[in-house]
Amino acid sequence: MEFVYREVQAVLTHKHNIAGANLTAFRGRIQHMQRLGFPSGVNTGKGNPVRYTWRELLLLGLAFEYVEIGATPDRSVAEISKFEDTLLAGICEMILAKPQLDDVGSAKCFLLADLSALLTLKVEERWHQQCSILTIEDINRMLSAQGDDAYRSPYTIVDLRQFLGGLTSSVIDVCGLDNRIVASDIKAWAFREASVGAELI
Repeated sequence: MEFVYREVQAVLTHKHNIAGANLTAFRGRIQHMQRLGFPSGVNTGKGNPVRYTWRELLLLGLAFEYVEIGATPDRSVAEISKFEDTLLAGICEMILAKPQLDDVGSAKCFLLADLSALLTLKVEERWHQQCSILTIEDINRMLSAQGDDAYRSPYTIVDLRQFLGGLTSSVIDVCGLDNRIVASDIKAWAFREASVGAELI
């Protein structure tokens, strides 16, 4: 499945419930990310139509999740570009996982990211920049009274199930597709992506 720019913009607008009067401002944020070369591989120059795959849509979607919770577009792009392989591998694993009702606690579906706006002002050897895909058990351990010092504040936790559900629902609504087609296509993409990742290891 491929998307044209107009569809990508409409999917992100739909997912984030952007008011009609603010569409120009929202489009400006997407274009700003494009000027930063994000996502990589789709900036083909003026006049050349761009085709977006699930990879680009998911990366842009994550960038707007970060913007939604307060990160600047520049910080969002820098963070996602730095950890792109980790993020895509975690999303693929989640898409391909077989749901086990008795083992929900061990499903890796929470993204832990450091989006500190003050990071570049801090003493460099004290930076705790990280990106991990965690289970609910990991989160519970982190938030317990004995809390793991490796997960120091400030950090952001994104529920990738909610993110993926909102994004795919928006694709279904905007593109007028059957949910089974979208589910099958994103699973096929995740399988190919995971296979390529495995070959590189």
